[in-house]
Amino acid sequence: MSITQDNSDSVSRESPSIVDEPSSSGVLAKEYTLDIPRIPSLELPLHVSAEQSSIQKAVTMCGGIRKVKEAFREGGNVESQNGLELYLNEGKNPDGTSLFFNEHSITGKRVPFRDDSIILKITMPRGTMEKNRNNIQQSLASLDSKQYRVTPVGIVNNTIKFREMSDFQVRLDNVPSANEFKDSFETLDWSNFKKFVQSVPDNDSRPFENINNLILDRTSACPSTDFQLPPPPKLSMVGYPLLYKYKGNPLATKKSDGKAEVKAAYIKNYQLFLHTLDKDTKPPTEPHQLLQKDYNEAKRTGTYPGSKPDSKFYEYLEECITILKKLFEKRPIWIKRHIDGIIPKKIYHTLKIALALVSYRFSMGPWRNTYIKFGIDPRSSSEYAQYQTEYFKIERKLLQNPMVKKNIPEPPELCFQSNVPDGIDTRFKLDGTQVPWYLMLQIDLLVDEHNIREVYNQVEYLDKPNELTGWFKELDLVKMRRIVKYELGCMVQGNYEFNQYRLKYFKSMGFVKESMIPGQGGKEDADGDIDMEKEGTSNENKEASSDIEDDNGVATGEADDLALEDEEAENYDKVMVTAGGEEEENMQGEVDAGEDEGKPVFDVSEASFQEIMQHIAKFDPESALKLQRTLDGLVQETKLSEGL
Repeated sequence: MSITQDNSDSVSRESPSIVDEPSSSGVLAKEYTLDIPRIPSLELPLHVSAEQSSIQKAVTMCGGIRKVKEAFREGGNVESQNGLELYLNEGKNPDGTSLFFNEHSITGKRVPFRDDSIILKITMPRGTMEKNRNNIQQSLASLDSKQYRVTPVGIVNNTIKFREMSDFQVRLDNVPSANEFKDSFETLDWSNFKKFVQSVPDNDSRPFENINNLILDRTSACPSTDFQLPPPPKLSMVGYPLLYKYKGNPLATKKSDGKAEVKAAYIKNYQLFLHTLDKDTKPPTEPHQLLQKDYNEAKRTGTYPGSKPDSKFYEYLEECITILKKLFEKRPIWIKRHIDGIIPKKIYHTLKIALALVSYRFSMGPWRNTYIKFGIDPRSSSEYAQYQTEYFKIERKLLQNPMVKKNIPEPPELCFQSNVPDGIDTRFKLDGTQVPWYLMLQIDLLVDEHNIREVYNQVEYLDKPNELTGWFKELDLVKMRRIVKYELGCMVQGNYEFNQYRLKYFKSMGFVKESMIPGQGGKEDADGDIDMEKEGTSNENKEASSDIEDDNGVATGEADDLALEDEEAENYDKVMVTAGGEEEENMQGEVDAGEDEGKPVFDVSEASFQEIMQHIAKFDPESALKLQRTLDGLVQETKLSEGL
């Protein structure tokens, strides 16, 4: 509910006006002056009617008209003002007396940088609103332009809104200790003060005995309680409600009773994981037993368990397995995002089941987030070092720059067409001329960049891999990471002219950190790092070494779970099969096997009115335009019966 107050004293000194655009006939619409009163608006979380008593009660709950005017007073920082306090119980007991401990108020704040809103007075024939169910838009559409009149009467240029949560309410007016306090301190009566102080025993050896022997007023309308302590000044931990961003199942439909129902079956893929790089852990050579059982059942019956015979799921699965076997013969370790561009669209929904039938995964270590062919152990030979993964991400300080965003390529759709037949799309590679599509990069996708290849060609592998650096020595990985972070940071900022002195320094680094350089004799800072700007440092390396710790706005390390969910959607281990037999799996593990495969499923339960209209417009623009003109918004399905 919005309450507006006429503030005639605040009138614009200028005389702007409203003029409509010329119509098709070339006749200008009527011109209105905006030299009209500026009106403040108070939006309350209450049901306030148009009756004067209701408005007066609402103002009283805000502390009275004087408090409201003070809150609207111009000047000062809007956000730093104390705001307007709203008390839901008006600070009174049912008998009219003031509460002992009043409830916690809700604070309303002025809206900063609010655009002015114009209040219009609309005059139309009597009974028009009733005929159109009090819908203003429909009422105007039913009338001729000569039958109604629209006049601006004010401008709302100052608004206070209440967005805080209402805290828990406390009433202690029937508690003996609260009444004693009210009768003494609140009345300021000396005799009551003295009586109250004398009632408190000195050095009470059994302080809880008095509480247990209290005689409470059982006739009070408010439930009695033994709680004898004043309540905390605030019970709620936060002032604003948390946004949990819960998402409903896009395939769930609501029944008339409000309950959700999902008409679909799910197929679990049983992907095998190894959770340690310990030498005693052997790589699996075959799929999970339950997955083999389902697959053998599909071979025998021709229908994969959980799918419909007419869905052809098993037929498509066999085709997908054939493609994957050829891919894993060429390359034993893959990132799924690279495979997405090779699998045909019509069989893509079977990919996760097919991957679980031909490969396993590590949940940690240098081959994390890859699919590895059954029987292949990347810890057995340094030839698998080229398939280790390195994850890079653009830091927030860069992403906040709109100039940087335009230099970062849009990621491909979930199912796309690779520009290399049966191979990894070239746009996934880092070659120094483009920002890769996907920043989870295997080592062999970096060597097209000549500076990284120079480092890679001089690598000496470890005798056995470790969990952090795999087969590489730490220094070699640091060199490659430094080059990638520097060049990637330059490219996202539109700079493709790299500093050769800095690249030369990265390639010639002798230590992982400058503080590890022995015998420098330089002055160490608080962190133990040695000042590289000293006598004896070569001129060409001074510039590079001075800001060697600068990551150029790019971070490296393991991909966090949120990044994986957004970029690869790997946290879901089930393939959904609809009741009609079509398999689909969207960006979170479900893809539509129809024409819109690869696009997020449109969720009507979470879409706004405008988003629904835009979705309808894709198929029937004329109907969407008509609906947008005649409808005001949306009504929840569960509330439809309330209006009947």
